[in-house]
This record gives sequence, C-alpha cells and structure tokens, in this order.
Amino acid sequence: MKAVRIETTVLPNRRVIIEDLPFDEGKNVEVIVLETNGSQLSDTDPYPLHGTEYKYDDPFSPLISFDDWKPVK
Repeated sequence: MKAVRIETTVLPNRRVIIEDLPFDEGKNVEVIVLETNGSQLSDTDPYPLHGTEYKYDDPFSPLISFDDWKPVK
C-alpha cells in the first residue's frame, strides 16, 4: 500500500480539495482526514532529546542485595 501525505486547509464551506495525486485514474484509494497539531508539524525537531546530558550513577550494581535472595523450593 502506498501512502501519500498532503497538507491542505479546509475551505469555508467545510470542504477539502486534493489535487495532483500520484495515482492512476480509476484506482481505488482510502482517504483519512486528521487535524494537524502545531507540535506535530514536519519542521519540528524529530530528536528533541539529542544533545541532552544523561548519566548512570551505578549501572552495574545489583537491584537487590545478595543476602535478600532466597532459593525457590
């Protein structure tokens, strides 16, 4: 299935016109209409955490002490 993303504006009569589709005449297509949100625009940073600092205090320490382990019977 080929997906095509086209952004357009709803006209005053609550209609949407989609032109220049990359499909042949007579092909069946499915149209799904989603409202875009300002934070989901394509010009936003796709990696918002890139470059942020991170650290591991003690990544190899056990989660519980060895004395707390009990054998399963």
